[in-house]
Amino acid sequence: MKTASRILWTGILIAIFFLGRCSKKCERVETVTVETATETRVDTVTIVEPVETIRTEIRRETIAAPADTVYLPGDTVRIEVPIETKEYRDTLYALQIEGYRPRLNWVEVYPRTEYVYRTETRTVNAPSRRWSLGPALGYGYDIQNNHWAPFVGVSLTYSLLSW
Repeated sequence: MKTASRILWTGILIAIFFLGRCSKKCERVETVTVETATETRVDTVTIVEPVETIRTEIRRETIAAPADTVYLPGDTVRIEVPIETKEYRDTLYALQIEGYRPRLNWVEVYPRTEYVYRTETRTVNAPSRRWSLGPALGYGYDIQNNHWAPFVGVSLTYSLLSW
């Protein structure tokens, strides 16, 4: 009977050993969570009477205008009118106008600003160990003396479940 129980226990230990060798190894797992939020803000910039930076006369045109306040046919005077371009420029805007005595009263510029908020979370899970070796203190069945007894020793254990 002793021989049969020793063979049984030896077979169980060998089966547990090979079961542990065939099981999937617990590898280091890295979880990356990336959250991106985009916020767009529109700011209104009002520029009253912008400063003229460049004035260029490009040509002169001749137009017919009434010579007097009372208009009579054939009573016209030829007038040369300067056609010019004006350029307005700043860090927020740039524009150009053209015509006879051009004047810009106001400009509104709407710059768009995008703010991107990014949150990144990394989780690293350490591998769980299936086999462990450590001190043991317990109460068990003594096979040689056929009775229950306390024991102190070294224990080799295999973890089937982990959480």
